[in-house]
Amino acid sequence: MITICLLIGLGIQYFTGFYWLTAMLLVMIAVLINGLIIFNEDLDEGGFDHQEGVTDTPEANAEHSKANKIQVATIVLLIIGAVWPYI
Repeated sequence: MITICLLIGLGIQYFTGFYWLTAMLLVMIAVLINGLIIFNEDLDEGGFDHQEGVTDTPEANAEHSKANKIQVATIVLLIIGAVWPYI
């Protein structure tokens, strides 16, 4: 994922002049937000990964909450990294 985002960031810099590291981090943020949305959508009732009695238990819900917090924290750190050179 890092390599693909790096290549996209370099392509954005080549065609627009936008700094490659910031472009790479913004692409990575977009991919992670998309993954977070898909993760939560698939675990909802009627979703692709929903299994009655398996993914809707209190323990599973606690693990999903932890996974969401970790991913949101990663996204926030990448946002800080993307805007840091401009502060």
